[in-house]
Amino acid sequence: MAMIHINRSGQSLGIFDEARVREGLATGEFIGTDLGWQEGMPAWRPLSELESFSTPPPPPPISAAAPSAAPEPEPATTTYAPAVSAPVTDGEGTGLPWENRDQLGFGNALVATIGMVITRPNEAFTVMKREGGLGDALLFTIILGVLGMIATFGFAFALPAIGLGAGGMGDMLGLGASAAFLLFAPVAMVLGIFIGGAIIHVGLMLLGGANRSFGTTIRVLCYAGGSANVFVLVPICGTTIASVVALVLDCIGLARAHQTDTWRPVAAVLLPLVVCCGGFMLFWIIIGAFSGADWN
Repeated sequence: MAMIHINRSGQSLGIFDEARVREGLATGEFIGTDLGWQEGMPAWRPLSELESFSTPPPPPPISAAAPSAAPEPEPATTTYAPAVSAPVTDGEGTGLPWENRDQLGFGNALVATIGMVITRPNEAFTVMKREGGLGDALLFTIILGVLGMIATFGFAFALPAIGLGAGGMGDMLGLGASAAFLLFAPVAMVLGIFIGGAIIHVGLMLLGGANRSFGTTIRVLCYAGGSANVFVLVPICGTTIASVVALVLDCIGLARAHQTDTWRPVAAVLLPLVVCCGGFMLFWIIIGAFSGADWN
């Protein structure tokens, strides 16, 4: 039975079969202007325009016939058989709200995608488009990344002024250098995503969990990291919270998008961090040992 994805004002209402949607339209749970999508449709359309929910013509009135006459055959009525669709996880997803912002609007799609990725990551990375261009995903993470950096610099200058925390980045860079840094931030973000994505994707390949293309990995990192940037708005510890949330969303998203066991993405994401941190600590241990050695 065909499954219908329903969206209202940028908010996903869920995935339902045709009978459930028809019942919801009758009871007022769904309205005709709600957007619907099912496998095979090129774009989202209002439920009122979907042929599956058009009212079938009423049967013709039955006229009385003479008792001795044989009843005439009733004219055939048109029925709408539900189309069979493959599970979303086996093919192209329906798309996150951000990937359907032409129908939902820029602001609604942005907010709905952030909320969906953070609160319902399993659903979000199941419906996420996995193939095609990377423009949508990169634009999403650049917008939220720049906003997060603006918030970070704002706190760096504002908090010391009210006696909370040291100057830190604000004193080190200054206002002019901070503004210049923001101009080059999108390039740095894209480079970081592709370098980090390449390391993680290679890890997935080595662990047997890369069931999709490198582009799928990049999309997951963009939507996970971009959505997690909203936590940067929390003063003082926001950056730390955002980093932890991004790691969790990365693992969930990679597992769903690549259709693999969760431990493989977890290992692919955490192993480079462990190696880098371990190497950094080893470096300073060696430096400390050499600096404290008695060479006489």
